[in-house]
Amino acid sequence: MTPTSVIGRYKSFEFPEVAVATVKDYCDSSDHLRPLASIATDLKDVQRPWMVKAIVSSVPIGGSICEIGAGEPFVADFLTRCGYDVTIVDPYDGSGQGPVQYEAFSAAYPDVRFLRSNFGELVTGLTAGYFDAIYSISVLEHVPMEQVASVCHGIKKYAKAGGKSIHAIDHVLRGAGDLFHLRKLKLYAESLGIAPSRIDQLMSACELDPETYFLSAEGHNLWRGAMNYESFPMRKVVSVQLSSRLD
Repeated sequence: MTPTSVIGRYKSFEFPEVAVATVKDYCDSSDHLRPLASIATDLKDVQRPWMVKAIVSSVPIGGSICEIGAGEPFVADFLTRCGYDVTIVDPYDGSGQGPVQYEAFSAAYPDVRFLRSNFGELVTGLTAGYFDAIYSISVLEHVPMEQVASVCHGIKKYAKAGGKSIHAIDHVLRGAGDLFHLRKLKLYAESLGIAPSRIDQLMSACELDPETYFLSAEGHNLWRGAMNYESFPMRKVVSVQLSSRLD
């Protein structure tokens, strides 16, 4: 997996505005982006490589991009090696089950710019209309509902006119919290220029589609951590991919 080979393979990668991760895409990533498809044993193993494909196919090499809440910046680091100017906005304070290793990550990934902050409509150190794309991986579902509007305003504020908004979102399709997840997902879609009705259509179609990539039992057990199973029973979880061009 080299930047040159990845750019060559995926420069014409096509992806719809609204979709879920698929088994086919995961298998392709396992074959050609295995270092990114074998880190987490959960949805991030399909989300991280998909995001690389989405960025290299839709944002010119050398463009400026921003990752919301990166954690350890595996994707951001690879994209810098592809030639992108990458900024991460992440508080690194443990919120949303995120990491706290700001000093270690900023030292280990010196080509990535780090801003230690929550992302929203007011981020010190960001310039309005600067980024060619703003993206996130397994982050937006952790944003409290009352902060969703600020995050969406921030995406539209800090992206260029015509810039891209690209997100991979963990979504509970069936099980505890599914109605709340659906309400939040529709709010993101509507705020970022995607008709909420398309979310309903997607949810109906993906549940019975054998190509849909679902969170595995192993991934769920990893998420469960020290909780007993009765407190955190299995749920049917997909990765929803939302992308839109910002006016």
